[in-house]
Amino acid sequence: MEVKASSSLSSVHLQLPYIELPPKHGGAIQPYEAIYITKGSDNGYYGVAATMDVYGYNLKDGQVSGAAISISNFEADFSQNVSAITVGWAVWPSYFNDSQTYLYATWTKDSRQSTGCVNYDCHGIELVSGSPIFPGDVIAPVSQFNGTLQTITIKLFKEKSSGNWWIHGGVNKGDPIPIAYFPASLFDGLFTKGTQVALGGHALSSKTTRPPPMGSGAFGSGWDKAAMIRDIFLINENGRSDFITDDLSTDVTDAKLYNLSPISVGKFTYGGPGRKN
Repeated sequence: MEVKASSSLSSVHLQLPYIELPPKHGGAIQPYEAIYITKGSDNGYYGVAATMDVYGYNLKDGQVSGAAISISNFEADFSQNVSAITVGWAVWPSYFNDSQTYLYATWTKDSRQSTGCVNYDCHGIELVSGSPIFPGDVIAPVSQFNGTLQTITIKLFKEKSSGNWWIHGGVNKGDPIPIAYFPASLFDGLFTKGTQVALGGHALSSKTTRPPPMGSGAFGSGWDKAAMIRDIFLINENGRSDFITDDLSTDVTDAKLYNLSPISVGKFTYGGPGRKN
């Protein structure tokens, strides 16, 4: 799978834990999720890794569709001090100015009050020199429905010695390599661990567009056709990785449009057709 660089970026922000549309849509948007959420851990979460099928769509300005993993800390004041990092892929025409599929990363340290930046919209993310993959790159080709699958593996974790939050990435069967990190200093000591991990599909529509397809466009309950997130690991303070269990909550915004399969051996399927014109 080739990953193509793009320099076309504009100014929009992240809705925790996913994406919103820019002000030209007047804030009249409807977000949709089909995600799993951890129920909490006394020991906290220090990372998450997963391999995601990557798809593409011909979406309109005002539509978004993608999948992501997110780790957040909700120990402080929810309205002011939530820290979070999200990494995933998305078709997001109003942000990237086209309907290709992109790798993206976002972060906030204050519940999106003054931070909440996508890729390089503000100072924060630091890139690894020489990496062939960067947030903001086009992912191509993408998976074909009932055809060849294209995947991306993302590992997001806190390095114990420095406190930095690292992103490793790899395409198809390639091992994840370091591509970027968020310095610990960005979070003013408020993001010492995660208290919640979320992963799955997301979509948005404006008041003038329909809810787009999510995943492969097939419902997540259909294992043979739906998009899959597999090889899901939670990472503890000492860097040990363990398969995610089925002890998670679900958040499905509209089950008539999208849904999820049960988690089995560190994998699940998700998605749906959205609403056709």
